[in-house]
Amino acid sequence: MAYQIPIKYFNAFWIKKVVGDSDLDPKAYIEAQGETWTGESTVTTSINAGSKGYGQDGSPSPYMLPTWPGLPWGKFLSKPNSKDPSIINNYPCFPFGGRLQKEECGGSLISRDPDRESGQERQWAIEEARIRGGYNNTTVDFGVKAYLVEGVNTMSHKTSGIIYSGIFNSKTGINNTNVFNMGEPITKALDPAQGSIQRLYAYDTNLTIFQENKVSKALIDKDAIYSAEGVGTPVTSTKVVIGQIVPYVGEYGISKNPESWCQYGFRQYFSDRFRNAIMRLSRDGLTEISAYGMTDYFRDELSILSDSKVKHVTSFSFDPNLQWPNSSVNLNDDFNWIVLDPGKNGCNCSDIRLGSLIQIIGNAPNDLYVDDIVCGTDQIVIHLNRGFRFTEFGLVQAPSQIGLVDSAYNKVQGGFDTHNKNYVVSLQKFESNTSCNMTSVYSTLNFDETINGWVSFYDYEPTLIDSLKNNYYTIKDSSIYSHYAEGENNYLTFYGQSVRASINFIFNPKPSIIKNFQTIGYEGSNGWEVTVYDSDNTEFLRSNNQWFTSSDTASGISSYLEGAYMSDTGNEEHAGFYRKENLYVANLINDSENIVPGQVIPANQNMSGVKGYFVTVALSSDLTTLPNSFKELYAVTSKYVVSSK
Repeated sequence: MAYQIPIKYFNAFWIKKVVGDSDLDPKAYIEAQGETWTGESTVTTSINAGSKGYGQDGSPSPYMLPTWPGLPWGKFLSKPNSKDPSIINNYPCFPFGGRLQKEECGGSLISRDPDRESGQERQWAIEEARIRGGYNNTTVDFGVKAYLVEGVNTMSHKTSGIIYSGIFNSKTGINNTNVFNMGEPITKALDPAQGSIQRLYAYDTNLTIFQENKVSKALIDKDAIYSAEGVGTPVTSTKVVIGQIVPYVGEYGISKNPESWCQYGFRQYFSDRFRNAIMRLSRDGLTEISAYGMTDYFRDELSILSDSKVKHVTSFSFDPNLQWPNSSVNLNDDFNWIVLDPGKNGCNCSDIRLGSLIQIIGNAPNDLYVDDIVCGTDQIVIHLNRGFRFTEFGLVQAPSQIGLVDSAYNKVQGGFDTHNKNYVVSLQKFESNTSCNMTSVYSTLNFDETINGWVSFYDYEPTLIDSLKNNYYTIKDSSIYSHYAEGENNYLTFYGQSVRASINFIFNPKPSIIKNFQTIGYEGSNGWEVTVYDSDNTEFLRSNNQWFTSSDTASGISSYLEGAYMSDTGNEEHAGFYRKENLYVANLINDSENIVPGQVIPANQNMSGVKGYFVTVALSSDLTTLPNSFKELYAVTSKYVVSSK
């Protein structure tokens, strides 16, 4: 007599094999059963031969069995081992087949399985094709397949393609943001010869697409029909989400520096490092704004940046007595910090960067990194992102050194300063050396639309740049800083460090006449000093078969307060700038090292001034006159006479 299995589903057919899942973690499975994982597993399985959910020795397998509605699969029945009653084995319960009783697994005794006596288990399958499972009832077929089998199912990267999901409408409750229906036109491909897509930006009804070597725009929610004359007519009644892709005129892209992009109003700014250019995308298309007086500079600075990651490894001596100050060494202890002695390594807290990887042994990869740093006079405590044990790296004794691996990519960090309405870009190059930390060489400067030119260099290296309303912010490491903060002592202070303002310019009156510059003066605030005063070079000279150039230079001129001193008569004198009718003036004292052959040596060289066609001058704020205060500089002049040659 046939046995019927009552099920609560109609018009259904199941074909399921009872097999193990070799991808499951044995430790996770054992702990999920409420047992303690000992770190060892004697369970042997034969997945390829048809594992049944338990080992060949009768012990439970660490591979989970599937559970399906209506059937108690996945449950285990505890039974003593037939060969060794002291061992309790967990057998999987099946509602049919095997030697399982009704009160044990919820089913009735069906039959005895002769294969069970030999230690093997039957691989069952359930198949139901008739409606209600009734005798001679109508059968159900598979019907039309709703899928196609792809011949090559390996993962592929479409770096120059776009795919988008369904729509999201909060008003109607439609949320298809995770629905990718391949029956709909949800993909858009761009020319792969132009490189990968680095950034997307949607504004108004257009989508700007930045590839490495090309910038394009795509219509959103409309398509375009072109007439015979090539005039585009937008079509609004269409289901196209991303329509016609139109490239901008010009062979420019964003290279591999999407971090350089920013947007303000209808303008977008970015860098094209491959072409040594800083770009602006506006209503009139692409414009190379680096060509506004800065072509040579950006050509030199952008060309030295590379795509490769720069790594720097610093080894710190590890002292177990600092890690275990009040107990013996125990490599099985859980730690989420590492204690180092700065005196033994010559490195301090400023040499350790947040996010640096911790290298416990050799070049073994791991996921430990610096999450926080607590600095002390005699120790550095590095807090990690997770707890660890030294034994997980196979160590039987404490290591003698701990390595810190710092890595970074060269960047062209960009952002918009809404306070001054400037585009700010920071060129950052990282170098690995023999010191404790990785060296960063940077230059940060800004572009002003009102003069259509580059205005100034800044003395800070931002990690990120952004603005909120009319406030300008930068992020350095994990801290955020607000610029242009009000206060008397906030000027010339970046990231907690005071810097000096510096202005460079050239005196070049009557360019074709050789001049003798005698004095220098300026209008503005007290506290400016001259750090550079050099004439043009005389090229080329040779001495002892060595070629060199020569120029006239002047000694540095101290500010009004730093150059003040008391004379023998008790009066205040000034060795640098002297104030007269609110104008700061000073004589130029020649400080040239080389006397050019044929040059007339003056009788009093200390008052000779500086000779040349033109001079390069640099004025800087001092560190004495009301530091970090507001200082102004209106005009700079220099008295000269025509050289007597």
